[in-house]
Amino acid sequence: MTDRGNGDRLQNLIILDVFLIDIHSQCPMAEPRMSSRPIQSCFQCRKRKIKCNRAYPCAPCMLRGEGGQCREVDRSIVASGKTTVETLDDVLGRLAVLEQTVSKLVSSGDHGKEKEKVKDKEKVRSAIRSSFGVTSTDEDVAMMLEDFAMGHRVNRSRATQDFDVTNNNEDPYTSASPSSGHPLLLLLDPGVNAIARLLSMLPDELRSRTLVQFYFERLEWYSKVLHAPTFISELNILLMQKSNESVGMVRVSFLGVYFMILCLSLHLIEPYVCERIGFDLSTASELSKRMYSAAQACLHYDDFLGAHSLEHLQCILLMGVYQQNLDEADTHWALLGSAIKIAQNLGMSRLGSESDERTYSATWRSLIKRETARRVWWNLIFNDWSHAAAHNGTYSIHPSQNHTGWPANVNDGDLVDDGRLLLCRPMEEYTEMTFSLTRLRFVGLYREIVDEMQAPTGYSFVGEMDKRLEEMVEGVPRHFITDDNSLAIDDGVKGLELTLCLIMGETRRLRLHRPYLFRGYKDRKYVKSREQCIASAQAILDHLKSDDEQSAILLKWWIVLFYGFAAAVVLFIDLCHQKAADDGQSLDQRRAELRQVLDLFKTAEHISVVSRNAIALLEGLLTAEPDLPSKPSRKRGRDKIDDESEGEPFERIVKRMIIDASKNSSSPGSVSGSSSKSSTSPTAIMAPFHIPRPSYKLYPDVMLDGPGLGFGETTMAELAGLLYSSDYGWSMDGFGVHYQ
Repeated sequence: MTDRGNGDRLQNLIILDVFLIDIHSQCPMAEPRMSSRPIQSCFQCRKRKIKCNRAYPCAPCMLRGEGGQCREVDRSIVASGKTTVETLDDVLGRLAVLEQTVSKLVSSGDHGKEKEKVKDKEKVRSAIRSSFGVTSTDEDVAMMLEDFAMGHRVNRSRATQDFDVTNNNEDPYTSASPSSGHPLLLLLDPGVNAIARLLSMLPDELRSRTLVQFYFERLEWYSKVLHAPTFISELNILLMQKSNESVGMVRVSFLGVYFMILCLSLHLIEPYVCERIGFDLSTASELSKRMYSAAQACLHYDDFLGAHSLEHLQCILLMGVYQQNLDEADTHWALLGSAIKIAQNLGMSRLGSESDERTYSATWRSLIKRETARRVWWNLIFNDWSHAAAHNGTYSIHPSQNHTGWPANVNDGDLVDDGRLLLCRPMEEYTEMTFSLTRLRFVGLYREIVDEMQAPTGYSFVGEMDKRLEEMVEGVPRHFITDDNSLAIDDGVKGLELTLCLIMGETRRLRLHRPYLFRGYKDRKYVKSREQCIASAQAILDHLKSDDEQSAILLKWWIVLFYGFAAAVVLFIDLCHQKAADDGQSLDQRRAELRQVLDLFKTAEHISVVSRNAIALLEGLLTAEPDLPSKPSRKRGRDKIDDESEGEPFERIVKRMIIDASKNSSSPGSVSGSSSKSSTSPTAIMAPFHIPRPSYKLYPDVMLDGPGLGFGETTMAELAGLLYSSDYGWSMDGFGVHYQ
């Protein structure tokens, strides 16, 4: 059966061949060949791997209607000895070179054309509504009807503003007082004026202005979510309203921000400020807790979840700094998610940049407000991306959904609502925004690292990203050089900013290589990662140890302690792995380095719960290390429950510490708080500081005399008492605050 089938197939091919030859002989397009060389099959037949009758055009091409494409294989290709695939590779290579050349020419073209492209892009708007400008598309109008039907109050208010040109209200989202359904009305006595009660918690005007001045001189650089002149103007209005007993005019949203300014100033206070306002450090610490609780009360009283405003977001971000220092990182992360959604609802994710020359709606008509909103939005992005690794690599703000440009590289004094365009300074020129913009560059790369952790593409990514980080770290100092024409800037603050940026860059490199740190002790392929982790860890600690006064300030911030502790962990891992190979001198040197880190952390022990956590953990690691065997146990057949001697030394120590902590049901911070107390006063621990030259003068330099204040603990569970009780160390007589 098989032989018969093959014979029939062969016979059919012979008949077809003869038939095609007859057709070709009658074709007028055929040209006689004069050459004596063997005729090659045509290109199309070779490509399809079919029999060709070697006439041009050949019969198969004629049958397919492709006679015009039939050609003999190029003799130059045959002579070169290259296959068709090799020749195609050459063509693709030349094509890639041409594409790169064209791309360079396009990128270096006229900037005016780029602006025209941006304008054209603005004309062709997406079906998703924008947060700027008057809506005009039919789809936008249809979605407005849905907003009114579905209860999207913010979008509804924005639409009303866009169509009602007589409405001059620039911020319609803040409620003046709790609505009838406000849950706090279940707790508050209707006869108590809650706003008056909140105002009574403020220190007197002299102390308040001194603390605000300290914040803008020494602390605002870290978060940079405010516009100092605007805040000071609003503060003057608030203090005037308080003195005139105009309680109904007070904006609670601003009051919450004000309370957080006082909270952070008291929490991170320096001795010279304590001396000026007549407080000791313990009193300042207790008062900072009270200011924090008052800020929480303002947020909930003002219904920040239902009535959104930019000031609510500023308050939440400032609260995050304090929460993280108090070991409440999870609280901050949960509140951060709400803040991001509020910001998106306000349109802060679609503000673009000032260079776009957009037309903004009434809500964002103010240049100062737009630029402040960009600062707040990118601060939310920084918090979202920088903490993603600790939350399974998840973050809420995806780059493709972010349509807000970076904040401008300007000083606060450059932001004026005078109708003129904002002139952004060169990125290499130092301004009050330099630190914020630098850390945004680092967190952008860190987000790529987090994405790589979710879906690894190979070890080559580590090398490429390390080069980018290294270049960025080396370029950091250039951004902190100021010329003679620059504004008078506190060199101490600029030094803090530069040091923290360098530490941040080395931490990003450390986190990039740390997944390969353990492999680097066993596989030569990952030795570079091991070496880079150790080098970055030592660089971080060297920056912290380079200036005692500077370190005493930096270590008050939880993020610096986090970076320092991550570096210490790497050095301890190296100590465990090198214990069997290194000599005693090298091990002693590594132990000495870790002891120095421990001493550094103790300088902030009286302020930060995070520092107490780090101290307790590092002390536990150093205590357990001498008892570790030089090599892991290789015994078999042991009970699986008794796994203390199995695994790597570092792993065994950490497991034992976690088990002990769980049995004791206490956090490392609480243990340290009770075990590491000393007779040394907090004042003696802190280094002396000089009074810097103020940038924003709030009040004359005066020494304030007065007794220290004593305040009780206050939590949100005691919110009702916070708002209308009078047992917290001071009383209110009308609007005169009497300190007891």
